Amino acid sequence: MRKYLFIIFLTLFILSCGTPAAAAGESPTAAEMPVESVTQPAVKNEALTSVATSTTMLYISATMHIESQPDSWPKDVDSFLASIQQLTDAGVRLSIGADVGWLTGGVRVQEIIQRTSAMGVQWDVHTHKLTDRAKAAYLIAKYGVTPTSVISGMQINEFDKARRPSTYKGYTWTPQVVWGGVVCVGHRPGCDDTSIALYRPTSSAKYDVHDPNGNIVRVGNSDHQLASAESLLAQIEAGTYSLPMLSFTFMIEPETLQIVNSEDGLTEILAFVERMKQNPTVRFATIEETAQAWVTAGGMPIRIP
Repeated sequence: MRKYLFIIFLTLFILSCGTPAAAAGESPTAAEMPVESVTQPAVKNEALTSVATSTTMLYISATMHIESQPDSWPKDVDSFLASIQQLTDAGVRLSIGADVGWLTGGVRVQEIIQRTSAMGVQWDVHTHKLTDRAKAAYLIAKYGVTPTSVISGMQINEFDKARRPSTYKGYTWTPQVVWGGVVCVGHRPGCDDTSIALYRPTSSAKYDVHDPNGNIVRVGNSDHQLASAESLLAQIEAGTYSLPMLSFTFMIEPETLQIVNSEDGLTEILAFVERMKQNPTVRFATIEETAQAWVTAGGMPIRIP
């Protein structure tokens, strides 16, 4: 009897005290869950952040130069446009540098510029005369596409003048990125600066010295060969570099649609792109996009001869 009385008194005591709180480690009921404000910042995953910042990303861009000479213009415009479509559909981020000779005398120029731009191609300024840069940018804009801020190739000794804004017929073009650079006329061995680079050059005389306050970002390019890009990726995977990112540009001849100084054509390029896409450390970006990514990553000066 005493046992039953004890159980009754215990039950009445519990009911008088109310429902017990959730024990440590238990989840509260839905009614007890706090409601988050939509403006509350998301909690950072420190482990993921650590992995992201310790991995060297490889930014791969593609470019081509359409020179002033007619023998460097696309011979078959329809075939050219179809090939560009294949490249962009595969994920290639292409920057085309145009000289004034083609912009003023080429075949179906406006159509090529507009249609490729719709595919995602960016149009850079590539001229052999400093005074033609604003004119080239003006013509690209006249054909309905905004030119990038990229000086696509130049002589290094003209860098001090090239970095300034220039104007043609009231159109002002302001460079912010430089890709390529030669120390002598032409592309003879030893003329081209083929360093893998992301930094802000100081001047013509100190082109390989980083100026944190410089107004131009240098995007390096190596030798343009597909095999070199794969070799660089292998070095990254082996832990050779402790850098946030590196850049590589492969270059395509517009008249042959082959990699410069190579017999690698569209088939080899597309196969290369598919291999690169399998690697999570690879990003495809235009030359200008690569410069922007470097700035976002902190702007650490990088130059690998």
